[in-house]
Amino acid sequence: MMRRVMALLVFCLMVGSALVGQGRPAESAAEPELGVHAQAGREVIVQIGGRHCEYHRQDVDRALRRFASVKQVEFLNQHGTVLVRYQSGAERPEQLAEAVERALAMGWGCKAWVDRGG
Repeated sequence: MMRRVMALLVFCLMVGSALVGQGRPAESAAEPELGVHAQAGREVIVQIGGRHCEYHRQDVDRALRRFASVKQVEFLNQHGTVLVRYQSGAERPEQLAEAVERALAMGWGCKAWVDRGG
């Protein structure tokens, strides 16, 4: 399962890198993204870590959906990997991760961060 997730991440990074070189402005290349979603949206992977923090899916979903720009929240596995599709030009990926971390503040050392694929 983990190999499939990693293969998906590598594929998305390769596709995203190819799109950066196809006539996009230099500013858009500075913000990392894993893929381009239909209707000019973006995708980002938010990782959740900490003791049992990945099981608080409702809290994570609620925190992300408070952003008007978030269109879809998908839990990719049981280990805290969350795919977030959101409207381009709105929040930064770090703001989404910070919202998740705040929602999980009652957990045991729960952390959330943007997965840069590295």
